[in-house]
Amino acid sequence: MKKIKKEYVCPPGKKSKVIIEDISIEIKESATLILGFAGVGLIGPIIANAFVDQIPDIKEIGFITSELLPPISTFYDGILKHPFRLYYSQQYNIIVGISEVPFNISSAYNDLAKTICNWALSEDVKAREIIVFQGIPQRGMIDEFPVYYASQDHKMVNLEEKGVEKVTKGIITGPEATIINEALTNKLKPLAFFTPVYQIPTPEGAASIIKVLNDYFKVNLNTDQLLEQGKEIKEKMMELAEKAQQYQRRQLSQGGEDQYTQYYQ
Repeated sequence: MKKIKKEYVCPPGKKSKVIIEDISIEIKESATLILGFAGVGLIGPIIANAFVDQIPDIKEIGFITSELLPPISTFYDGILKHPFRLYYSQQYNIIVGISEVPFNISSAYNDLAKTICNWALSEDVKAREIIVFQGIPQRGMIDEFPVYYASQDHKMVNLEEKGVEKVTKGIITGPEATIINEALTNKLKPLAFFTPVYQIPTPEGAASIIKVLNDYFKVNLNTDQLLEQGKEIKEKMMELAEKAQQYQRRQLSQGGEDQYTQYYQ
């Protein structure tokens, strides 16, 4: 009888590739790959940037490129940056990928997922786990930002002891879904974290997940600035809501006629 060989390492995508610029940095086996995609609430890039800004030994090692990336460039303090960058910390054995621009075509993520998982499983990396984040859009003001998780494991005691509940049922969409689906067919352990978010950047939600990751990785990322940013965003939203109500009351008092002469700022 012919022995069936199980293929674990998926082929790379045809329109994307991983470029490692600093080959002097050796990635230790069983690394965790954290991916921050620009989804609703932008919690992915916010979390990923917190790792990059606060872990002392983390270094930029390369980037991911794709023919399907939109024509957008990014820069910080006047320095041009690739929109999908890769960083690595030897101390914590964490690879961080930050994608700050969304793809115009949703199918592009399928190609990208193959390339990322192929690289993560390659002899140069041999990663163990991939972590992604997804915001749960909420209407109105959000008073609390609980964190939930979904994983391939039946139960993750180390998370649940910290009050992180497992999502019993649901769907994941976007780039995070393609990464998880590709990882599930290979030797990578996918782990997803969720928290409520607004339709705009939600640093408070990112801060809640970072606190969970602090315990998970034994790191000590500070979230004070993110919480302060969240407070400012909430105050601005409340101010805009009040101005909208003022405008509606004004319209009603004038018999509902459309008037655009008054500008609220």
